[in-house]
Amino acid sequence: MKNYRNFLLPILFLIAGISAGYLIAQFTQKAEPEIQPQTVVKYQQEMTEQRGGGYEFINPLLECDNYYPSKLLAYVQLEKDLKKYINQQMTNGSVSHVSVYFRALNNGPWIGINEDHNYSPASLLKVPILIAALKKIESDMSLLDKKFVYDAPLDTNYTPNILIERLTPGNSYTVNQLLESMIINSDNDAKELIFKLVGDDFIIKSMAEIGLKIDESTPSEDFVSVKTYSSFFRILYNATYLNREMSEKALEMLSRAQFREGIPGKLPQKIKVAHKFGERGFVDSNIKQLHDCGIVYLPNSPYLICIMTKGNDFNRLRQTISEISLMVYNQVSVK
Repeated sequence: MKNYRNFLLPILFLIAGISAGYLIAQFTQKAEPEIQPQTVVKYQQEMTEQRGGGYEFINPLLECDNYYPSKLLAYVQLEKDLKKYINQQMTNGSVSHVSVYFRALNNGPWIGINEDHNYSPASLLKVPILIAALKKIESDMSLLDKKFVYDAPLDTNYTPNILIERLTPGNSYTVNQLLESMIINSDNDAKELIFKLVGDDFIIKSMAEIGLKIDESTPSEDFVSVKTYSSFFRILYNATYLNREMSEKALEMLSRAQFREGIPGKLPQKIKVAHKFGERGFVDSNIKQLHDCGIVYLPNSPYLICIMTKGNDFNRLRQTISEISLMVYNQVSVK
């Protein structure tokens, strides 16, 4: 069963299930106006919709998205600054590849840099597992108090670079405690115990309901992009799949993540960040990957940011992520 899960998790994330709709804004002027500060250039606006499907009479709308990135002058400048910084980091060897996706959550403008490039999600997969578990718990709240005994390490094939508190063999844990350990401490054994509760079939069903189709083919190690992965945080923020109580619970839990060196690393301590990191090393090469994605709760202007990196030094990757996060924060916070 465990081998089956190792095959199942990657294919859950293959990009599919998104039905496109088109919304065209017509205008009569032949020439586009110049870009002015804090104004949007008028242009044909294509929208995409993500719908749940799986029903006969309804087709739930999970989210809709602007196809084109923002033309706000401040965001255009931010994109230029980020590209300049990333190019510098690549030139000095700190990173080999970086992708960034930023989105203002109140009104939707976004920018992306290499936003469709694929990476290995690693522990980022724990967020959709959390969503599936909470979906199951919605129908039976008593599951939060159900206990599992943790006898011995369950995932012996992985040695994390980022070491955080782990489960203690011989102890028993409630499902709520296991969810917290899986998200806050990124514990892989807590994840394995949650799988026993949720079950493979329910995870498949849950992923299908949020618009992800399972493909029969075996994907490569790199199969998720910053733009695709960011949709999980948007679905939580908008409470469009889980109910409000469970969406709130998920993001509150993510706000207590013990890894503080990525997105929140250089931000003011008073700023809350709900986020999840993922790290991946390869035994047959020196390539390393480190990612951090989440929501920064800037007062009155919350935003989503997802940063994925590749390189050969975890410390440099952490530094790159925190610097990019600070650049975005400094730009958004002055608006």
